[in-house]
Amino acid sequence: MPKIKILSADVANKIAAGEVVERPASVVKELIENALDAGSTNIRVEIRSGGKRLIRVSDNGTGMAREDALLALERHATSKVNRIEDLEDINTFGFRGEALASIASVSQFELLTRAADAMEGTKVNVDGGVFRSVQESGCSPGTHMSINNLFYNVPARLKFLKTDTTEMNHITNQVTWAALAHPNVQFSLTHNSRTILDVRACDAYLERARLIYGKEFAESLIEFKEELPDLRAYCLLGKPEFTKSNRDYQLFFLNQRPIRSRIISAALTEALGAMVAKDRQPVALLFLTMEPNTVDVNVHPAKIEVRFRNERTVYSGIVRIIRNAIQNAKYIPKIETPIETADEEGTTVHDIPGARPGRRTPPRQRPTPTPKKPGAEEEQPATSETAPPTDTEPEQKPEAPRTNGDKLVVQPPQQPIPDGERLSLLDFEGVELKTNLFKTYIVAEAEDKIFFIDQHVAAERVLYERFVHQLQEDGIPVQGLLLPVTLESTPQQLATLKMHGDIFKKLGFDLEEFGGNTILIRAIPSPLPTRAAAQAVTDLLDGLPEAPHSEVQLPEALDKALITLACKSAVKAGDTLDTKEMLNLVRELSAAKLPFNCPHSRPIIVEMGRDELERRFHR
Repeated sequence: MPKIKILSADVANKIAAGEVVERPASVVKELIENALDAGSTNIRVEIRSGGKRLIRVSDNGTGMAREDALLALERHATSKVNRIEDLEDINTFGFRGEALASIASVSQFELLTRAADAMEGTKVNVDGGVFRSVQESGCSPGTHMSINNLFYNVPARLKFLKTDTTEMNHITNQVTWAALAHPNVQFSLTHNSRTILDVRACDAYLERARLIYGKEFAESLIEFKEELPDLRAYCLLGKPEFTKSNRDYQLFFLNQRPIRSRIISAALTEALGAMVAKDRQPVALLFLTMEPNTVDVNVHPAKIEVRFRNERTVYSGIVRIIRNAIQNAKYIPKIETPIETADEEGTTVHDIPGARPGRRTPPRQRPTPTPKKPGAEEEQPATSETAPPTDTEPEQKPEAPRTNGDKLVVQPPQQPIPDGERLSLLDFEGVELKTNLFKTYIVAEAEDKIFFIDQHVAAERVLYERFVHQLQEDGIPVQGLLLPVTLESTPQQLATLKMHGDIFKKLGFDLEEFGGNTILIRAIPSPLPTRAAAQAVTDLLDGLPEAPHSEVQLPEALDKALITLACKSAVKAGDTLDTKEMLNLVRELSAAKLPFNCPHSRPIIVEMGRDELERRFHR
């Protein structure tokens, strides 16, 4: 007897269902794709018990005749692929011809459909892959599919389903992604007769994002689009202050198909790596359009992953598009007061995972000042120039303002700024330098806004980009020390120095082991102050990896070293800058490639609008 045999159709369908139908959300995805291919403008999804008891998807698409309705439930039956060459130019969402047969094999399935020009429709009932009845039936134009008791005949699969809440979250995600990708289609979703999502058709992706996630979410996005030879991109990118703790709000769509892509995710990280704090994730909705023959969507049974013909082109294109948009949109955080607004008419959204649409942030409560004891002075931070008063020092009272008759004479600032001193801040017009606050923040004024610039992180960005350029050209300038700086190190630091000595040479350091754990610093990069040399070398030794670097790891290690060097070489908070130094710093910052964040991702510039200032004073 031969040991190899042909599987029965029932077993084959159930195996195929294991690839296509992972959970109830997989069913919803496949049925929505069929509805979109049918030209539907209204798709309704009804769920019970997280999709375990009922999944019903209704649409107003073209519908099917009786013959097509029966063929649609056969394996590998499709109207979308005729030749092998068609797989290289797929313009539809469903094309495999496996979905309906697989779904019907693991559920109690009902199909009700009618073409718009037909007098009556067709009703087909399938129980576990076995046809039970086919009859004529009245129904509205379009297709209505009901899946009852999913996996009832495959108990092993049923046991692996999660709670109703978890399964419903996955279904909600699928409907939400489809609604985002197709703003011209009306979507509704109910669970146990409760409305979860109901969004009307609209004309733009930004409007659809507002309908799904709320007005506050939409107003926190930057909208931009760009077209390259092989790629068109429409992007909704979160503003600098609008980030999340995870990647749930990084959604990618290719030719209106929700996808997962490590290439696109890596490009987004590369473009925004210096803009977002290390423990935060940017919000990004990327809608990409490419020629179908440059993308393979047939690499995954559920069609959620794709393969690009030229991955490098896609990667570099997305990086360039996002960075250009950041430059044009001026990626500057704004000081704003959240305003409580009512829900928009025509939108009903509940329980979108993570986003909590419809929920409004309450107005910020001003902190109540801590009562001070009578006569107590407000505590000031200690600096290298001023120390907190001690019990042995006489308490100095602040000098009272001088008066001139009935007029109050305010003491002039320590460093007066000439009136009309112009700044070259990015491409803003009419920007004037006003003052320096706390020896840390440069303040500039434009026509209707105020800019606060952190002098340390601004200098850090300028120096970092200067070091990168110098390293690529003639090398970082070096200054020899008349008297070497002595540094006591640990055995681990000495080992790191031996492994990464070439990096220190590239950075402009001349280091010499002097016996024991002593290191002599004989030369340093010219921008680095001598007083900061020992600490800079220590931080570099602690930050570099202990294992020997490979050619792949070297650029990353060198980049981290450049960031550390820039940080140690930059002016610090508390350093006094004169007017010329402030002007030069801001001018150099404006010429930087990424002038909005330092290499550690901290913001450099914060903006406050005149309207916000007036709102806080109730004007």
